[in-house]
Amino acid sequence: MPDAMPDRPRRPDADAPPPDGPLPPRFPLLLAALLLTSAMSMLDQSIVATAGPSLTGDLGALHLYSWTFTAYMLTFSVAMPVYGKLGDLFGRRPVYLAAIVIFLVGSLACGAAGSMGQLIFFRALQGLGGGGLQVSAFAVLGDLMPPRRRAKYQGWFAGVMVIANLAGPLTGGLLTDQLGWRWIFYVNLPVGLLAMAGIWALLPRSTRGAARPRVDVLGTALLTGLIVCLVLVTDLSGRYGWAHPAVLGTGAGAVLLAAVWTRQSRRAAEPIVPLGLFANRTFTICVVVAFAVSFAFFGCVNFVPLFFQTVEGVSATRTGLLFLPAMIGMAVATVVAGQVIGRTGRYKWFPVASTALAALAAGLMSLTSADTGAVAVSALLALMGVGVGLSSQVTTLVAQSSAPRRHIGVSTSTVGLARNLGVAFGATVFGSLLNARLAVGSARLLPADVAERVVGGTLEPGRIGELGPRTASAVADVYSEALSTVFLSAVPVLLIGLVLALMLKDVKLEARGQGGPGGQGAERPAAPRRG
Repeated sequence: MPDAMPDRPRRPDADAPPPDGPLPPRFPLLLAALLLTSAMSMLDQSIVATAGPSLTGDLGALHLYSWTFTAYMLTFSVAMPVYGKLGDLFGRRPVYLAAIVIFLVGSLACGAAGSMGQLIFFRALQGLGGGGLQVSAFAVLGDLMPPRRRAKYQGWFAGVMVIANLAGPLTGGLLTDQLGWRWIFYVNLPVGLLAMAGIWALLPRSTRGAARPRVDVLGTALLTGLIVCLVLVTDLSGRYGWAHPAVLGTGAGAVLLAAVWTRQSRRAAEPIVPLGLFANRTFTICVVVAFAVSFAFFGCVNFVPLFFQTVEGVSATRTGLLFLPAMIGMAVATVVAGQVIGRTGRYKWFPVASTALAALAAGLMSLTSADTGAVAVSALLALMGVGVGLSSQVTTLVAQSSAPRRHIGVSTSTVGLARNLGVAFGATVFGSLLNARLAVGSARLLPADVAERVVGGTLEPGRIGELGPRTASAVADVYSEALSTVFLSAVPVLLIGLVLALMLKDVKLEARGQGGPGGQGAERPAAPRRG
């Protein structure tokens, strides 16, 4: 069995280097390279959206188009725990560089794809690199600096990630219009090569012990299969419903793989995710809060455009503008949280405020109707964005700080994976709830032919006005009631996160001490005894 972890943020080891040791030479340049890789991985989650018509016009197979997103997110999620563990075992630098190479090869191949099947395969390859970029960037900060100094920089990373998500559709549209859809992938090459040069030249090499690391190949394969099943369950249930045989079979496979993986992790010398980490209450709370906040926020946000366009009659362009306050609020809150934690070392009340504000915003959004107004809904969405921003990277920071030094990569990737799975499950669960409520409301308020179009998803928001004033008003009411139920359903999830956040101990993060195993002069501990 893995050793239990202490239930508080870790203190420096007895043989730690001098407090607040110097950062690597030319650290601002290294930081810029880290930010570039993080931005690339996040940008490619959203940049494909606006290239869809042009892309499918060239490659065809419109029915497979959604898999260009699913394939990327699937391998992105699978890669995260693997890169986290390999970075802990072999040092961050070679693993990070390998992730960049895989991402750039995948980008080049995507741009050269000659069919939709090839594009989907190469997007999966790209995702294998993208997950490593995201984990490695945060793990490097954990390697190089103590928690309080790290907090200041992690806030900037989160801000860059939000900006990348915002800029993705716009950048994709511009590149597609000016140069063609293939350039949404080719543009990664100069950026990635510049970042790779910076990582190669500026990231310190870690010092490894003499013992050869023992990689848990079987555990890695089992965890990969488990993550694949979980992501596919969310995707397939969104397409066919939760009772479909494919969904039930994939779900049963996930349960079986989880049981076998747990058993393997207890026996392995170097498990891909040490179960002993979860003996630490602080670490476990961070993982669950990260999942809950992502589940609730993105489960709501995915359907806000539907509210704007069907209930409020807002255009697609204005819908994008109404989202800006939420994204800006999230970025600013993340940066501010990092700066405050960096100065004070106190972190507990950020997850508490985060879940409380998000729950309040979701509750108020559940009270909205066609009479509320798009600006008011945008303001509530901004309040939720601020709430989410207050904890978006605090959970990663605290999880890193509560884990032993040699597990900084694993702790980073575990929180990141929980956040990704929260996004996937939130969208699917709330989507199923929305469809069920639309079916009930349509049968009660709408003519049969209109109800069929609403339930089937074939009623375009821009054409609702053609149904006549009374029917259009009834359609708005149906969507409003269904979406109110979705928003209300986010509240208990966030309240669970709030209760857990209140259980965190109010302690100070270390202002001094060393980073993790990839830091300057850090040595990899000998492998633990097989238990």
